Order: sequence, then structure tokens, then C-alpha cells
Amino acid sequence: MFKHLTQPIQIGSLKLKNRMVQPGMGTNLAAADGTVSDNIADYYVTRAHGGVGLIITEVCCPEPGGRVIPGELEISSYGFIPGLARLATGAHAGGAKIALQLAHGGCFASESVTGRQPISPSGVGTMLLPGDTPRVLTVDEIKALIEAYGQAAQRARIAGFDAVEVHGAHGYMPLQFLSGYTNRRDDEYGGSFEKRARFGLEVIQAIKRLAGADFPVIYRLSAEEDAPGGVTLDEAVAFAKLAQAAGADAMHISVGTWDSRMATFFGVLQGAVDPQGKRLSEGVAIGMWVPPLYVPRGHLVPLAAAVKQAVTIPVIAVCGLSPEMAEDVIAAGKADLVAMGRQAIADPEYPKKVLAGKPEEIRRCVRCNECLGSVMSYRGFDCAVNAQAAKEHEIYGKLVPAERARRVMVVGGGPAGMEAARVAALRGHAVTLYERGADLGGMLRYAGHPEFKKDYRDFLAWQIAELGRQGVTVQTGVTVTRELVQVEAPDVVIVATGARPTQPPIEGADAAGVYGALDVLDGAIPAGRRVVVCGAGMIGVEVAMFLAEQHGKQVTLVDQLPEVAPEMEIFTRWVIQGKLAEDGIAVKLNHCIECVMPDSVSCACGADEATVEGDAVVLALGMKSDTTLLDALAGLPVEVIAVGDSVKPRKVMQAVHEGFHAGRRI
Repeated sequence: MFKHLTQPIQIGSLKLKNRMVQPGMGTNLAAADGTVSDNIADYYVTRAHGGVGLIITEVCCPEPGGRVIPGELEISSYGFIPGLARLATGAHAGGAKIALQLAHGGCFASESVTGRQPISPSGVGTMLLPGDTPRVLTVDEIKALIEAYGQAAQRARIAGFDAVEVHGAHGYMPLQFLSGYTNRRDDEYGGSFEKRARFGLEVIQAIKRLAGADFPVIYRLSAEEDAPGGVTLDEAVAFAKLAQAAGADAMHISVGTWDSRMATFFGVLQGAVDPQGKRLSEGVAIGMWVPPLYVPRGHLVPLAAAVKQAVTIPVIAVCGLSPEMAEDVIAAGKADLVAMGRQAIADPEYPKKVLAGKPEEIRRCVRCNECLGSVMSYRGFDCAVNAQAAKEHEIYGKLVPAERARRVMVVGGGPAGMEAARVAALRGHAVTLYERGADLGGMLRYAGHPEFKKDYRDFLAWQIAELGRQGVTVQTGVTVTRELVQVEAPDVVIVATGARPTQPPIEGADAAGVYGALDVLDGAIPAGRRVVVCGAGMIGVEVAMFLAEQHGKQVTLVDQLPEVAPEMEIFTRWVIQGKLAEDGIAVKLNHCIECVMPDSVSCACGADEATVEGDAVVLALGMKSDTTLLDALAGLPVEVIAVGDSVKPRKVMQAVHEGFHAGRRI
């Protein structure tokens, strides 16, 4: 089934047992001084034991002024070696090889993190840090920084790492030199393509000189930058050839920089630029290389394939590839290895399941980018579908067998209830899950209807299958009451009854002919062409895109909110805004809805009134917790735990995490 993905391969002197790679991903789990923490050590050890062939660590700075996030690793002196050796030793103990990713943030290394003025080739900064003004590097400083990369690699080898990866993608320092967007120099390190390439090539050479000619170097490269004057695919292919000649042992092909498509994006939002052909829905800034579920999986494979045609060293492809897609990519000769990052977060043991030929047991990443949002807020990181991710060291991140088996009644078959049932059964409890509907899934069943949210259908299928694998008894079509609980007499009741659409106090909201968002997702598609969707939160936005993309509707989105999908992290929100523009969805914000009719919506816009007309109106104005059972159980001598939307309507991540911890604690 996975003949190619499971084959060994050589990167320079390094032999890998399979072609599954965990790429570098920021976790913010290191200590504030750049040293290895217990959290980050256990995070990597857990994934090494999962069967992956190669782990590439997150960014590790060779010089203190280059750190981008507070919890970032550092290797600027020998004092960092003992901690980093824990990562190398831990990876080897789990049977994996490990490479240290060397990265200097340059203009993206904010003074608020480093306490130093940022540096860059030409003093060009970034739109994401408008308050920071970088200082121009002198030639002597450039040469010293190149030497620092070589010394860092030397220390990495001493610490026990099998290789290093030079991060020359996503706006890190080597890309800042290669790119005409950030490099405006006219000396030996700027101007022509060859001069702009010099920094990255000399970094490779310094590593080989100081760490050893036999020490493998992987080079991560943005094959398209999509910024004014930035790196093109032709330039990236040319650089890959030069990198191989300079001593690189593998190329890892990604895309973008922190400013990618941002100028175009804001032009589109202001109505000055036509969105068509601008590819905003493929990502803006960080969303280009950490694309959310709205972006097709594997859309960067052609870039890796173009580089592979030009070099003879191994090429690593990346970008939301499933194991099945990874197998096809290697079989087709488009790449030699495949990096699956967020998938390794969602299920550290996915490589073992691939090797065992059991892909159906993989807990699939849904590409919601909750992990990215938490990293960018400097609070470590979380995974929506894996509550243990980044918590491997913590007592609340571990599952241990129950001291005493208890009878557990779980009420509600949504993501919170299914996770609670799975975990409780895994620990040895006798679990019965009750669902009042005919099917399991709760809000996941609705969320997975749009084609762009297929990832949620995969996660739902995994949750349902896990109930069977863990021996949970499932009863559907049963409404649990106080009397049923008294008859069954469980030791614990976990209430996961979810939430229902709110009935807003708006004139006409309950009128016949006005559609509910969940009804639309469930197949009640309005017959007319023009549809007005009331509510620009996540549900409303996705209903609007669903109607426009899959049913050809002309959609207008209306809300009193000042922005769409405010609950989403910023980079995913930018992708959504780009997608709305490309779908031709009219967005009317700061419109307070006053009256709803089957064919129009009346709004107040400050002191003005506005009427938005359509052939149908859909309401997506929020959810309200269903506390019927919770209220009914008050006073019963039984332990009751409420989880998920029955506590407060939120997202899948909160539902899964609360379900996990309920099952873990009992």
C-alpha cells in the first residue's frame, strides 16, 4: 500500500529508514533563554517513537539577535549543547534520525523578542512588524554571520545531531539575501542573482568546512516568494543547482515569505485590485506555507517537482500531503521524501500506522491551524484533534489506566462526547454513549458538508471508528432523561449535548421561508440565485462559501461585526477573506440587522438605513448551549461533567480537549 513511502533513502552520508519527514515547525516550547525545556524534549521524543524516518527540529538560532519567537531554540555557544543533546539522544532512542534547523530571522526578529535592533541585507523590514526598523549589515558582519552558521553546525554535530537544515525559506536570512524584495545591495552580496545567492552558498560551504565534509546539509528553499521583486521559480531552480554544487545534500522545497501577497491582499480588500488570478485563497504571508483547510492539499508539489528535475540530490516535498498523496508523489518521481508536519502533531504514530498498512487508524490533521494561532500568540501551541500535543511532559497530557473501572454514561455523540468516551474506555472504564439522533457527529456532521471541509469528515470517521476499537457501546436514537439516568445508575455522567442555533430577537427571524444555516448545510439549499447570509462568524462565512462554490449562488454576507470570522487566527482569516473575494461574495460589515424577510434584510448602518435584497435569507447568528439535561440532573447523587458546547458554544478544539480531560480524570 505504501511501497515507496516506506523505503529507505540516503541523504549524503545519512541513511533514513523511510521517507517520512517531520519538518521544522515552531512550537514555542523552548525555555525563554533558548535552552531545551522538558516540554520540548518530550514533544520530540514522542514523535521519534512514532516511526518517522527523519525529524527536522524547529528553528534554532545561530546568533542571539535572530530569534523570532520567545520560546525559540538557540545554539550560539557551547553552553547550549547539553540541552540540545537531549533532543538528539531522545530521537535516536525512538529510532529516528534528527537534523537541527539553523535559522536567523533577520528583519523578522523583532526587537520586542530579542532586545536588539533587527538586521537585514538592506534595511528592508516587514509589513508584519511596522514598528521595527532593521539595520543594514556591513560586509564584515555578513561574513561573521556566515561563520556563525558554520560554528552552529559544528556544535550541532557535537550535540549528536545527524544533519542540519539551513532555513533559506519563509523570509529567514538566506532568503532575505537571495530575494530582490529584501536585498537592494550593490556590493558582493547584492545586485545580480549570483551575488544575491552568495550568502546562502557560503553558509553551506562554512558548514561543510567547520562541521565536516561528510556532515549532511539540507537546504530549505522558498521556490516562489510572491512578493514584489521576490524569488521566482526559475531563480529557485537555478539556486538549487548552485546549492548542490556548494555541497548541499538535499533540498526541501517550500514557498513564500512573511510579506507574500500582502500588498495584493490589502489592495483587493480596498477594491483597488481584482482578486482573480491573485491566488489569495492559496495563502497570504504565513498562510502560504501553513495553508488552512480552505487550500487544496499538496498544491506546492509542482514546485518540488520542478527542482527535482534540475538536481540529483534528494528533494523533500511538503504542504498538507496525506500519506496516500505522499506515496503518489514519490511514485510519480516528483520528490524523494515527503514532509508531513501538522499530521505529526495530530498523530505522532501516523508513520507506524503507515508501516503497518493501517491508514484508517490515523487521526487525520484537519488543517484548522489552531496550532499556528497559538504559536503566534506566544503561548506554546495546541492541536484541535490531539489534546496531548505539546503537553507530553505534563501530568494532564498523560493517560494512565484507571485505578477502578467505573460505569460511564456519555450523553451526546459530537466531538466532545466521542472523545470523552474514547479516552474513558481506553483507560479501562465501561462506557456507553447515547446520541438522540440517528447518526453520530454533532456539529462535525454539519461542518464536513462543504467540500473544502472534507478534512472534518475524515476526523469524524476516525472518531466513530475509535469508539468501536475501544469497545464503547453506542446507542443512537435515545434521548437521555433524568429518569433514564436513575434507571441506568452510572457512576459518572458526561454531558456533551452540544448547542443549537439561537433564535435572535430580530423581527421576522422566525418567519416561514427564512433558512437556518445548519439546515442549509444539511441539504436545504435555497432555490433562488441571490442569497443573503446573516452572520459573518465562522459558520456564516462557510455557509456563504458553500453556497457560492458548490451551488453557484450569488451571496451577500451581512453582519454588525467589524470583520469576518473574528474567532479565526489572523492568517487563516486572510485566506478566508481572499476566498470570499474570489468567490464574488459581497461582504457588508457594520450592518446591524433589524428586520428579516424571506427576500430581504433591513439593516442600520450608523445613522443610515439599508436594505439588502435576495431571493432567500439564511440565518447564521450564533448558537446557544443545550443545558436541558444538565438542568434535569441537578440534585442526583451522581458525578456529572459537562463538556464542549453544552458548556459554551465554541470550536472543535475546545470540544475535543474538554472531552479528553473528562475521560482522563474519571
